[in-house]
Amino acid sequence: MPEITAVLSGGSRDGESTVVDDAVDRLYAASEAPGLLDVYESTGETRHLRGNDDPAVVFAFAGQTSAEGFAPEAIHMPSR
Repeated sequence: MPEITAVLSGGSRDGESTVVDDAVDRLYAASEAPGLLDVYESTGETRHLRGNDDPAVVFAFAGQTSAEGFAPEAIHMPSR
């Protein structure tokens, strides 16, 4: 599957980016709130990211959900 660069807008992961399959339209990211995940949904908009030739697809903060039942590999983790 082709991949895209996704940039997160809003929430506790605002401005972070990651690479995902182009079929992805919702991301779950580790939240600063214990036991919760930030939910991001594709907006269809794009934004230029420094260092990338191709524009990134914007995923906007859509709320939070419980982390219970989510496999760790299914969650976007912050890079440090």
